[in-house]
Amino acid sequence: MVIRNESTRSNFLREVNLFEGLDNKVINQVFRRGLVQNFKKGDLIIREGLRGGNLHILINGKAEVVKGGQQGKAKGRQLAKLQRGSVFGEMSVFDGAPYSASVRALEDCDVHIIRGSDFEDFLRANPQAAYGIFRTLIASISNRLRRTNLALSVMGNRHGRDSKK
Repeated sequence: MVIRNESTRSNFLREVNLFEGLDNKVINQVFRRGLVQNFKKGDLIIREGLRGGNLHILINGKAEVVKGGQQGKAKGRQLAKLQRGSVFGEMSVFDGAPYSASVRALEDCDVHIIRGSDFEDFLRANPQAAYGIFRTLIASISNRLRRTNLALSVMGNRHGRDSKK
């Protein structure tokens, strides 16, 4: 997918929750720091366990987050489905750890990828934008953690009932 002009760039990134409230000039700066990569249905966009460090934004298409695939194949347990505007890989940008899950294209996808070092440079140069982005990231990661805690709690309750039988 080729995004041809500034207004199209701004419109796409305006749909991304992470960049909510940023003006067009700042959004265009973010876009210029990345590149668009195309993936075919079934392609792995990121692989669990590999060195991370890039921020990914799904421009179009659908993908899934999977955990526990073997030998880099995304056949593990599905954790989430992703759609236009979904952001992934962001944890590895800040903690330097390998990707914690794989992301597989469920259909042909275009993904905007920003190298972590370029994103960090942007954040340092734009502290006001960085504050809003970090608030959104923290809220998103906190929400994921709460959902995970709830799922583990439900699984624990089921396991406890099953062992009493």
